[in-house]
Amino acid sequence: MLNNKTGAYIVGLFVLLQSFSLMAEQPKYRGKVLQVNGDVEVIDAKGEKRSVKDAGEPLNEMDTVVTKKGGSVIVEMNDGALSVLNEESRLRVEKTRWFSYLGGKIYFTFKKMFGEPRRVRTRSATIGVRGTTFIISDNEEQGSESVALKEGLLQIESTGPAFEIHKKKVLDEFEQYKLQSHQAQKKMKDEFEQYKQQTMKEYVEYQREFTLQPNRVITLSGYRVDETAMNASNKADFAAFESEAEEMIKAFRARAEKAGQ
Repeated sequence: MLNNKTGAYIVGLFVLLQSFSLMAEQPKYRGKVLQVNGDVEVIDAKGEKRSVKDAGEPLNEMDTVVTKKGGSVIVEMNDGALSVLNEESRLRVEKTRWFSYLGGKIYFTFKKMFGEPRRVRTRSATIGVRGTTFIISDNEEQGSESVALKEGLLQIESTGPAFEIHKKKVLDEFEQYKLQSHQAQKKMKDEFEQYKQQTMKEYVEYQREFTLQPNRVITLSGYRVDETAMNASNKADFAAFESEAEEMIKAFRARAEKAGQ
């Protein structure tokens, strides 16, 4: 028969183990919703869905944020990341410093941090992020996804074989000026087309990882990478996202600057 001291010890140990078990089951907080428009839901690690109606909705580790047609949401993470999800987009919030892009069009901005970079997984790549702003979007019909980088640097690493990277030589500023200034003149257009055929020859290289520079865009079709300069459509996407979340992005960046002082 157990004495009182031993019995109390066993009961205390049982209560402690129950407490640890409950703590282990509690989802780990990762961030919150700043603004929600339209139909948005969150799917937790167990597959349970909850509708997001108001700002302040908590986001936990392994939650997947889903926007339906006409919906959008702005979220902020506690590891220095802010994202804007366009309609019909999906983003999984994983462990600290990790995200998975699952489709749609999503704007990301990250504050600068020391130590390990944040990472975003896509179908074909793992994107290493420090302080930077970019958009990931997909084209379901073509089975491709693109990354447009506005500022900072991104380290793009293959999740499979080496990337087959296709690039084109960039026109110098004088040639761009000639095209813009004389584009109404057919002769100059013909001259430009001839020049482009001669100088903008595509070249291919194979690498498992590479660095994406600002104002550049990559399209990932499996492990084929096509890299180009940012165009008017890409710039319009950034303008639209930053207009929708203007005040929140300003506040986010102000906090980041203050923390870095």
